[in-house]
Amino acid sequence: MRSSVFLGIGGAGMRGLAYLLRESGESIIGFDDTHEETEVSLEEAIAALAHADRLVYTDAAVPEHPLRIAAEKNHIEQVPYQQALGEFSQDYETIAITGTHGKSSTTALLAHICIESGLDPSVLIGASMGGLRGKHAQKGKGRYFIVEADEYRKHFLELSPAHSIITTIDFDHPDAFSSLEDVEQAYEEFSMKLKPNGFLIIPEHEKSAHPNIVFPTNTIEIKESDIPIIHLPLPGKHMRMNAALAVALAEKIGISKESSLAALQTFPGLSRRFELLGTINGCDIRSDYGHHPAEIAATITGAREVYPDKTITVVFEAHMPLRLRTFLPDFVRALSLADDVVIVPPFIPAGRDKGAQEDALRLKNELSAQGTLATYNENSVDFLHHVKNGSLALFFSAGPLDAAVRKTVNKG
Repeated sequence: MRSSVFLGIGGAGMRGLAYLLRESGESIIGFDDTHEETEVSLEEAIAALAHADRLVYTDAAVPEHPLRIAAEKNHIEQVPYQQALGEFSQDYETIAITGTHGKSSTTALLAHICIESGLDPSVLIGASMGGLRGKHAQKGKGRYFIVEADEYRKHFLELSPAHSIITTIDFDHPDAFSSLEDVEQAYEEFSMKLKPNGFLIIPEHEKSAHPNIVFPTNTIEIKESDIPIIHLPLPGKHMRMNAALAVALAEKIGISKESSLAALQTFPGLSRRFELLGTINGCDIRSDYGHHPAEIAATITGAREVYPDKTITVVFEAHMPLRLRTFLPDFVRALSLADDVVIVPPFIPAGRDKGAQEDALRLKNELSAQGTLATYNENSVDFLHHVKNGSLALFFSAGPLDAAVRKTVNKG
């Protein structure tokens, strides 16, 4: 039996992969510096590493990390997460879902369709979905592996999918890509990883928006007219397109459109995707992972479908100052769709700095200058005690803000 030590097991992908490998019979010991999902201490992980076959590490684990140093000293194989995921996928007909926006939701929608249709797939999603035995993952007995494929640093190139979906192609991750053209090149490389006789599903408007990308011959374009008429717990036109993509792929593997639409009626939703956390003083509190302007704009627009006559207050925690600086005008346009906005300090893994605070204040000032009611607040959850009855407080966070909000809501 193979034995692996996981460094960074608190991450969604790492946690899900560890679950899948355990279910496959592999011995897994997990450590995480954040201590959120740590199973053993650092000392125990180093001791276990001496008897392990490999160290699987997350992107955030620098070569100078004590576990990686110990692995090098003991000549233990070091494998990045994406490589370990690629190796796991080789035992399946892999269906890879990627895209700058919407890949978690689309993966979950397709996984739910396949589960409800009796295909019993293995699944790995970057968000938690109700009903999955491993929360982020499920080890099935069927031949399919439905996986969220991350474009960050071209991680998705470790996969060779039997079928794939591309939801969107947009410029993001400015620390990993230099331009939209750089992103497009990565997606072209990914699309060409498709196995012979496989299908790539993509929205028609996305394909036409990127004429420089050479897509495989077996590319199927989904038109807006193909969007199913169905109620989903995730509102918005973008979510309905995600559902259409999932339904189209399901048809290609033998699930009828009628069966897919019936399955979507029971879709349980996803954590951090317009997730209702509770109410305070009659105000609904929702959490969303959106950290790119396009995602934020789409979610606020979708929220108007659910709360057409209500005040929508957005609380925004930028994910990394570099992203905030790179897309500042786009963030201004997206956040101005709300009735009022509360800006909190950006999330930085190593803490917050003066420059990050200045970036947040600049965003606040630019929103105010174009007429949006905007405030800056160091204490991200203070205003929850002053919310309006019948309104919506929508938190956009890819950092610690989400945990603070959940704690406040649970206290009532």
